[in-house]
Parts: sequence; C-alpha cells; structure tokens
Amino acid sequence: MNRPHTVLAALIVAAMIIPQSLFASSGGAPLPQEDWRFRGIFGQFDTKALKRGAKVASEVCLGCHSIKYIKFDALRAFGFSEAEIDKMAAAQGRTKKDRMLSAMEPAAAKESFNVVPPDLSLITKARKGYEDYVFGILVGYVKPEEMELVKRVMADDKLTEEELKEVASRLSLDAHHPEKVKETLARIIKGDQFNRYFPGNFFAMPQPLSAGQVEYTDGTENTLPQMARDVVTFLAWAAEPTAPERKSTGHMVLLYLVVLTAMLYAVKKRIWSRVH
Repeated sequence: MNRPHTVLAALIVAAMIIPQSLFASSGGAPLPQEDWRFRGIFGQFDTKALKRGAKVASEVCLGCHSIKYIKFDALRAFGFSEAEIDKMAAAQGRTKKDRMLSAMEPAAAKESFNVVPPDLSLITKARKGYEDYVFGILVGYVKPEEMELVKRVMADDKLTEEELKEVASRLSLDAHHPEKVKETLARIIKGDQFNRYFPGNFFAMPQPLSAGQVEYTDGTENTLPQMARDVVTFLAWAAEPTAPERKSTGHMVLLYLVVLTAMLYAVKKRIWSRVH
C-alpha cells in the first residue's frame, strides 16, 4: 500500500473509532453523550419515540423551521390516524399531502431573528456531533435555577473568586478568564440567548422547548430532556427515512451471505475430501 492510501486508511479508521460526541464545536462545552439506539447497522428506531418526536416537531419546531423533505402523510408510519395527520397539517395551513414547511414565511423569520431559521430535514447529519449536537442545543439553555444564580452574582458589586467559579462551572464556562465570564453573564442578564453547547455561546434562537409544553398521550413524562430526545429521534429519521428498510434488507443480505458461505465451505470440504 502506497503512502497516500495508508494515510487515507488511517483517517477512515480514526473517524470510525473516535466518539462522535468528541466533535464538540469550537467555543462550546463538550456535547452530552446520549445512547441513540437507532445508530449502527443493527440500530432500530423506537416507533413510540418517533410519534412523540413528530408531535413535538409539528407543534413546536414548525413554528419557525421547515422539514421540507418529509410530507405530513408520511407520519402514518408511526401510528398517527388520518384525522390526527389532517389536524397537524391544518395547524400549519396545509394538507396531509403537503411537505412539512414552516408556518412562518422566510421574510418574517428574517425580520424576527435577523436570520432565516435553517431547514431541519438534514440537521442531524449537517452538524459536528450529529444527534448529540442537536440534543445539546435543545437542553443547553440557562436553567431557571442558573438564571437566579446569575442574577444573584451580578447583583453583588464585589464578585468573589468562589462565586465566579461556581457560576462558571454551572454554565460550563472557563473560570480562568474571569473578564470573559463577566461579559457572558452581563449578556445573559441583558436577555441575549445563551447556550452552553453552541459555538460562541450566543445565537438568535430563543429556547424552543420547556417542560410540559407538548402533551404526551402515551404516559411518557414530558420533561425537557425527554422531549428533546424524542424530537431528535424524529429528526434523525427525517434525515434518512429509508434507513429502517435499508437496514432490514442489509440484515437479510448478511444472513444470506453467512448461509451461502457455510454451504460453499461444506461443498468444498466434500469435494476436496477425496483428494489425498
């Protein structure tokens, strides 16, 4: 093997063995490491999680974002009834045959956020960290108890080193740069959107999810992390909706190859057993 091929092979192996969660974007905290059971050649999507995630996407995400490569009627694969699909589509001013486009026009989004919210069809494939990145963004905003701490700390004219370290630790900031920490806290108090996992920590999107925001009917607790996991599962499916069928076919092909290999080995042994 020549040197370019050796280097290429090494890079491919490295990409396979390095955990995806280590690809945290520059400037953000290390991404959370979730157990996504649909990953890998034997991974399978949880239909109930997909249904919950589609509900979150429809009721929350489509307010600003689109999932333009998926049509509403594709959601029947998760167990939605025709009436439920019609209702979800109608809430966006569309029919079940339409694509899942945002109810907000791009011009209005640009005016509100100073940027057009990205389409979410391939978002779990388009960012370093993949599903972990999207999950991190959804759960990485300042929590109410953290906001109280920030307010209390910033109200103190004489900010101690211990207080600085505590708030920096809670927000995943680098306490070795106190001036930068203070600047970040000032922006949080001002109302800028802080997210510990986003590069640079500030961006235009307000926190989209909150506990209890979407009603679940299957008995699952609708906490913020649960809703985030569910909608990320749905977005992972939306990025590759043929994955379940492809994996199923792949499993059958692998089984066929195993059986064929065994048969060929048995035939080979039988034929060559006569040769001394």
